[in-house]
Amino acid sequence: MGRTLQRFLVFVEALSLWSGRLAAWLTLAAVLILTVEVVRRYFFNAPTQWAHEVSTLLFGLLYAFTGAYALKEKAHVGVDVFYARLSPKGRAWVNLLGFVFLALFCGTLLVYGWKFFWTSWQNRKFSLANQAIPIFPFKLAIPLGGALILLQGLANLLRDLKVLLGKEEEHAH
Repeated sequence: MGRTLQRFLVFVEALSLWSGRLAAWLTLAAVLILTVEVVRRYFFNAPTQWAHEVSTLLFGLLYAFTGAYALKEKAHVGVDVFYARLSPKGRAWVNLLGFVFLALFCGTLLVYGWKFFWTSWQNRKFSLANQAIPIFPFKLAIPLGGALILLQGLANLLRDLKVLLGKEEEHAH
C-alpha cells in the first residue's frame, strides 16, 4: 500500500474515531443539561427556558457525528446470515455495491444539508422557543456528518478494492 494512501486511511479513521468521541461528550453534556432541568423543575419549581432546546440540538449533533464512527467500528445493522458465508472477495463485492448506496445517501445529506444550513445561515435562524439560541450553526452538522460518513465509506471502499485486487487480507465491514 502506498504511503499516501496509508496516511489517508489512518487520517480518515482517526477522524471517525474523533467524531465518535465527540458524540460521547455531547451525550454527557445533554444528559447533564437535562438532569439540571429536571432538578430545577421538580425540586425547585424553577424550570429553565433553554435546557430542552439545547439538549435537543446536542442530540442532533450526536446523530450527525456518530455515523462515521459506527461505520468505522462496523456497528451498522447488516444481514450477516448471508454475508458471513461469503468469501473475503465476495464480501468485498457486496461492500462495493453497498458503497454506491452509501454515496447516494451521503451525497443527498451533503447537497440538501448544505442548502438547509446555508438558508438558515443567511437568515440567521434562531429557535422559535427561545430567541437567544441560534439554530443555524447546528444545521451545519448535517452536511458535515454526511461528509464524515462518506470519507469513512471511501476508506472502507479502498480497503475492499485492495482485497479484490489480492493485495490485502479481508477488511470486513
